[in-house]
Amino acid sequence: MAGRPREIAEQYAGRSTREAILLAAEELAGEVGPTDLKLREIARRVGIEAASIYNHFKGITGLLAELVNESLQEEHKLLALPPGLVGEDAIRELNRRTTSYLSQRKGIVSLSLIDFAEANSKTRTAFDENQSVIVKGLDVEANLIGLHLGLQRLGRAKLGQIAISRRSMILTLMSQTWLNKREVTKAREKEIANLVSAFVLGLPSQMAE
Repeated sequence: MAGRPREIAEQYAGRSTREAILLAAEELAGEVGPTDLKLREIARRVGIEAASIYNHFKGITGLLAELVNESLQEEHKLLALPPGLVGEDAIRELNRRTTSYLSQRKGIVSLSLIDFAEANSKTRTAFDENQSVIVKGLDVEANLIGLHLGLQRLGRAKLGQIAISRRSMILTLMSQTWLNKREVTKAREKEIANLVSAFVLGLPSQMAE
């Protein structure tokens, strides 16, 4: 504990070591970017030795894979829309929820964008390690979009592409906001959600052309 800044130790008071490591990794991913993420910096922020991280995760790869898994599981819960919410209102609510959630997960947004950029890389990413979880979520979301927009005829593959595009648009607009040194305020969240909703809700008429 000697030599460690006191405020860093207190930042994770009341959390398990595993929880603190995950939180610190996500915070640093949002601050410095995933490519510059180092175990020693994560350990320093938590207040442990870097080697101690291996007691909980299989290095940086295992740590990020677990962080992404936790985030995906939470994001999938957002797909459980309130009963009675249908059609365009359901799509707007889904975009509002996703935008609000991701605005609080800057590190996850950074990891997601890096995953897109390295789509053709042979190196497995944290998202590659969670492929089954991603597919499961896409199945549910594709069904929601098809149901609420009357687009079931498009089939799972095309509806899945729409689901991916929806999330990608949110991630891009959010990242653009941060790159411009702006905060993602509640007003900006609403703006992003409305833009994405306009895109998704415009699909039925485009498909009919």
